[in-house]
Amino acid sequence: MDTLTIAEIASRLELPESTVRYYRDRFTVYVPVTGKGRGRRYPEEAVEVFRTIADGLRSGQTATMVDDTLSRLFPRNIDTGTDLAQQSATAAPQQVAQAMVQVLYQQSEEIQAMRLSLEQIKAELDEHHTQNAAVLTEAFESLKSHLDTQDTKNTRLARERDQFIMSQMRDMVKPRPAEKSWWQKWWNKTPPHASVNS
Repeated sequence: MDTLTIAEIASRLELPESTVRYYRDRFTVYVPVTGKGRGRRYPEEAVEVFRTIADGLRSGQTATMVDDTLSRLFPRNIDTGTDLAQQSATAAPQQVAQAMVQVLYQQSEEIQAMRLSLEQIKAELDEHHTQNAAVLTEAFESLKSHLDTQDTKNTRLARERDQFIMSQMRDMVKPRPAEKSWWQKWWNKTPPHASVNS
Protein backbone atom coordinates (compact mmCIF):
# COMPACT_ATOMS: atom_id res chain seq x y z
CA MET A 1 0.00 0.00 0.00
CA ASP A 2 1.37 3.40 -0.99
CA THR A 3 1.75 5.87 1.84
CA LEU A 4 2.45 9.59 1.92
CA THR A 5 4.43 11.95 4.10
CA ILE A 6 3.03 15.16 5.54
CA ALA A 7 5.09 17.11 2.99
CA GLU A 8 3.55 15.13 0.11
CA ILE A 9 0.02 15.67 1.45
CA ALA A 10 0.71 19.40 1.88
CA SER A 11 1.94 19.56 -1.71
CA ARG A 12 -1.17 17.81 -3.04
CA LEU A 13 -3.48 20.15 -1.14
CA GLU A 14 -1.32 23.22 -1.92
CA LEU A 15 -1.09 24.05 1.77
CA PRO A 16 1.89 24.93 3.98
CA GLU A 17 3.34 21.90 5.70
CA SER A 18 2.90 23.59 9.09
CA THR A 19 -0.84 23.96 8.42
CA VAL A 20 -1.21 20.26 7.60
CA ARG A 21 0.72 19.37 10.76
CA TYR A 22 -1.66 21.56 12.78
CA TYR A 23 -4.64 19.80 11.18
CA ARG A 24 -3.09 16.43 12.00
CA ASP A 25 -2.53 17.35 15.65
CA ARG A 26 -5.92 19.06 16.08
CA PHE A 27 -7.96 16.28 14.45
CA THR A 28 -5.64 13.37 15.17
CA VAL A 29 -8.41 10.86 15.94
CA TYR A 30 -9.64 11.04 12.32
CA VAL A 31 -6.29 10.95 10.51
CA PRO A 32 -5.23 7.39 9.60
CA VAL A 33 -1.51 6.83 10.18
CA THR A 34 1.05 4.03 10.23
CA GLY A 35 4.34 4.05 12.06
CA LYS A 36 5.62 6.25 14.87
CA GLY A 37 7.58 9.49 15.20
CA ARG A 38 9.53 10.49 12.11
CA GLY A 39 8.53 7.23 10.47
CA ARG A 40 4.87 8.13 10.37
CA ARG A 41 3.21 7.68 7.00
CA TYR A 42 -0.34 8.30 5.86
CA PRO A 43 -2.50 6.20 3.54
CA GLU A 44 -4.19 7.68 0.50
CA GLU A 45 -7.51 8.14 2.36
CA ALA A 46 -5.80 10.57 4.77
CA VAL A 47 -5.69 13.12 1.94
CA GLU A 48 -9.51 13.28 1.94
CA VAL A 49 -9.55 13.80 5.71
CA PHE A 50 -7.12 16.72 5.40
CA ARG A 51 -9.06 18.14 2.44
CA THR A 52 -12.33 18.02 4.43
CA ILE A 53 -10.63 19.82 7.34
CA ALA A 54 -9.13 22.50 5.07
CA ASP A 55 -12.41 23.08 3.18
CA GLY A 56 -14.41 23.35 6.40
CA LEU A 57 -12.10 25.86 8.08
CA ARG A 58 -11.72 27.87 4.87
CA SER A 59 -15.52 28.19 4.58
CA GLY A 60 -15.71 29.70 8.06
CA GLN A 61 -16.64 26.64 10.11
CA THR A 62 -15.32 26.39 13.63
CA ALA A 63 -13.08 23.49 14.65
CA THR A 64 -16.03 22.00 16.53
CA MET A 65 -18.16 22.07 13.38
CA VAL A 66 -15.34 20.46 11.39
CA ASP A 67 -15.01 17.83 14.13
CA ASP A 68 -18.73 17.03 13.77
CA THR A 69 -18.35 16.71 9.99
CA LEU A 70 -15.35 14.40 10.35
CA SER A 71 -17.20 12.22 12.89
CA ARG A 72 -19.97 11.71 10.31
CA LEU A 73 -17.68 11.01 7.37
CA PHE A 74 -14.64 9.18 8.76
CA PRO A 75 -14.05 6.51 11.41
CA ARG A 76 -12.04 7.27 14.53
CA ASN A 77 -8.55 5.77 14.70
CA ILE A 78 -7.73 2.92 17.04
CA ASP A 79 -4.08 2.37 17.85
CA THR A 80 -3.48 -1.36 17.20
CA GLY A 81 0.21 -1.13 18.06
CA THR A 82 -0.41 -1.36 21.82
CA ASP A 83 -2.18 -4.05 23.74
CA LEU A 84 -5.70 -3.58 25.04
CA ALA A 85 -4.65 -3.36 28.68
CA GLN A 86 -2.31 -0.46 27.93
CA GLN A 87 -4.95 1.24 25.80
CA SER A 88 -7.54 1.04 28.53
CA ALA A 89 -5.06 2.27 31.14
CA THR A 90 -4.10 5.34 29.09
CA ALA A 91 -7.46 5.93 27.41
CA ALA A 92 -9.15 7.71 30.30
CA PRO A 93 -6.45 10.40 30.89
CA GLN A 94 -6.04 10.87 27.15
CA GLN A 95 -9.77 11.28 26.66
CA VAL A 96 -9.96 13.78 29.50
CA ALA A 97 -7.00 15.73 28.11
CA GLN A 98 -8.46 15.57 24.61
CA ALA A 99 -11.85 16.77 25.88
CA MET A 100 -10.19 19.64 27.74
CA VAL A 101 -8.21 20.64 24.65
CA GLN A 102 -11.37 20.49 22.58
CA VAL A 103 -13.24 22.72 25.08
CA LEU A 104 -10.35 25.19 25.07
CA TYR A 105 -10.28 25.26 21.27
CA GLN A 106 -14.04 25.72 21.18
CA GLN A 107 -13.95 28.55 23.72
CA SER A 108 -11.09 30.21 21.88
CA GLU A 109 -13.00 30.03 18.60
CA GLU A 110 -16.18 31.36 20.20
CA ILE A 111 -14.25 34.27 21.72
CA GLN A 112 -12.67 34.97 18.34
CA ALA A 113 -16.09 34.82 16.65
CA MET A 114 -17.54 37.21 19.26
CA ARG A 115 -14.60 39.56 18.80
CA LEU A 116 -15.13 39.58 15.04
CA SER A 117 -18.87 40.17 15.51
CA LEU A 118 -18.20 43.07 17.87
CA GLU A 119 -15.70 44.60 15.46
CA GLN A 120 -18.22 44.27 12.64
CA ILE A 121 -20.99 45.84 14.75
CA LYS A 122 -18.65 48.70 15.74
CA ALA A 123 -17.71 49.28 12.09
CA GLU A 124 -21.39 49.33 11.08
CA LEU A 125 -22.25 51.73 13.92
CA ASP A 126 -19.35 53.99 12.95
CA GLU A 127 -20.51 53.98 9.34
CA HIS A 128 -24.14 54.72 10.34
CA HIS A 129 -22.94 57.49 12.66
CA THR A 130 -20.91 59.06 9.84
CA GLN A 131 -23.80 58.79 7.39
CA ASN A 132 -26.32 60.14 9.90
CA ALA A 133 -24.03 63.04 10.80
CA ALA A 134 -23.65 63.92 7.11
CA VAL A 135 -27.42 63.72 6.53
CA LEU A 136 -28.17 65.84 9.62
CA THR A 137 -25.55 68.42 8.63
CA GLU A 138 -27.01 68.66 5.13
CA ALA A 139 -30.57 68.95 6.49
CA PHE A 140 -29.47 71.62 8.97
CA GLU A 141 -27.71 73.66 6.27
CA SER A 142 -30.75 73.37 3.99
CA LEU A 143 -33.11 74.46 6.78
CA LYS A 144 -30.82 77.36 7.75
CA SER A 145 -30.65 78.51 4.13
CA HIS A 146 -34.45 78.29 3.84
CA LEU A 147 -34.92 80.26 7.08
CA ASP A 148 -32.43 82.92 5.96
CA THR A 149 -34.28 83.30 2.65
CA GLN A 150 -37.64 83.45 4.44
CA ASP A 151 -36.29 86.01 6.93
CA THR A 152 -35.05 88.24 4.10
CA LYS A 153 -38.41 87.93 2.35
CA ASN A 154 -40.31 88.71 5.57
CA THR A 155 -38.12 91.78 6.19
CA ARG A 156 -38.79 93.09 2.67
CA LEU A 157 -42.54 92.45 3.00
CA ALA A 158 -42.62 94.22 6.38
CA ARG A 159 -40.79 97.24 4.92
CA GLU A 160 -43.22 97.37 1.97
CA ARG A 161 -46.19 97.05 4.35
CA ASP A 162 -44.86 99.88 6.55
CA GLN A 163 -44.32 102.12 3.51
CA PHE A 164 -47.86 101.44 2.30
CA ILE A 165 -49.34 102.20 5.74
CA MET A 166 -47.36 105.47 5.99
CA SER A 167 -48.46 106.47 2.51
CA GLN A 168 -52.10 105.78 3.40
CA MET A 169 -51.81 107.75 6.63
CA ARG A 170 -50.24 110.75 4.83
CA ASP A 171 -53.06 110.69 2.31
CA MET A 172 -55.65 110.64 5.10
CA VAL A 173 -54.03 113.55 6.99
CA LYS A 174 -53.40 115.79 3.95
CA PRO A 175 -56.12 118.49 3.64
CA ARG A 176 -58.31 118.20 0.59
CA PRO A 177 -59.30 121.23 -1.42
CA ALA A 178 -63.01 122.16 -1.18
CA GLU A 179 -64.91 120.72 -4.02
CA LYS A 180 -66.79 123.05 -6.30
CA SER A 181 -70.31 122.35 -7.28
CA TRP A 182 -70.97 121.40 -10.83
CA TRP A 183 -72.11 124.78 -11.96
CA GLN A 184 -69.02 126.41 -10.36
CA LYS A 185 -66.90 124.09 -12.26
CA TRP A 186 -68.94 124.86 -15.32
CA TRP A 187 -68.95 128.58 -14.97
CA ASN A 188 -65.92 128.85 -12.81
CA LYS A 189 -67.82 131.29 -10.64
CA THR A 190 -68.70 131.62 -7.00
CA PRO A 191 -72.39 131.22 -6.11
CA PRO A 192 -74.52 134.39 -6.15
CA HIS A 193 -75.26 134.30 -2.41
CA ALA A 194 -71.51 134.15 -1.77
CA SER A 195 -70.97 137.44 -3.64
CA VAL A 196 -73.93 139.02 -1.85
CA ASN A 197 -72.62 138.12 1.57
CA SER A 198 -69.22 139.41 0.73
